[in-house]
Amino acid sequence: MKTIIIATDFSASALNAARYAASLSKQLSVKQIILYHSYELPIATEIPFPEYQDSHILHEKSTNSLINLKLAIADSCSEDAIITILTNDTPTATGLDLLGKQYPESLVVIGVTGKSRGLTALIGSNTISIVKHSRTPVLVVPNESSYKIIKNVVLSCDLKDVTQCSPVLTIKEFVHSLNAKLLLLNVDHNESQHFNPDIITEQYHLHALWDNEAPEYHYTDNKDVAFGIMEFAKEHQSGIVIIIAKTYGFFEGLFHKSITRKLALNTQLPLLILKEAQN
Repeated sequence: MKTIIIATDFSASALNAARYAASLSKQLSVKQIILYHSYELPIATEIPFPEYQDSHILHEKSTNSLINLKLAIADSCSEDAIITILTNDTPTATGLDLLGKQYPESLVVIGVTGKSRGLTALIGSNTISIVKHSRTPVLVVPNESSYKIIKNVVLSCDLKDVTQCSPVLTIKEFVHSLNAKLLLLNVDHNESQHFNPDIITEQYHLHALWDNEAPEYHYTDNKDVAFGIMEFAKEHQSGIVIIIAKTYGFFEGLFHKSITRKLALNTQLPLLILKEAQN
């Protein structure tokens, strides 16, 4: 990773994510940090909103807030990292996608909680949209996360289309930059199913991809995949959990309201979300 892009809405959770990313930049030896805020203008209505009539005012306010954020995290960043601020009225998800294309070897960092409430109380209002549309790796930092040197990284594997879907190079470079131990985890629940011979083939492919990294391979049975991942990561003192988002539904399910209570005790761990590799 050469660049960390920190998206902020100036909330407390976004500030926590920015501080986490700043500290992480040292371990990753990142040379460039971009602080980004979108002041997306509201849809025009018949009722005038004086505060929004002049985009220059919004731009100035955002710039000043980003300058303050830069000052707040500067001491925690890698010493030789250049911190740049950027603000515009592009929708957040679109703006981050464009930045990801401009800086190919980058990592987007966002907070879990946002200013909105209700259905997105656990996930910020923009988080799902960002992860859904971004081709750039996205590190989701929960509100309770505090940075510690990362020694172990858990990669969740589902043993389906392993060779086609794994963004192997990105993961290897990330783990190498951290100088961390890679733990590969498969969480499944086949108690009521017959043995599937395809699993042997997928396991072979998995080992072919990763054996040269000297990882640890772990397999566990749990009806709730998300809970199984988080419990394992906690037990093995993982600093980050990597998830390959083959489908939007998997990420959405990971934070579904029905398992919010289960995850509440384990939300200290940041999640690195990567899209499946393109053929």
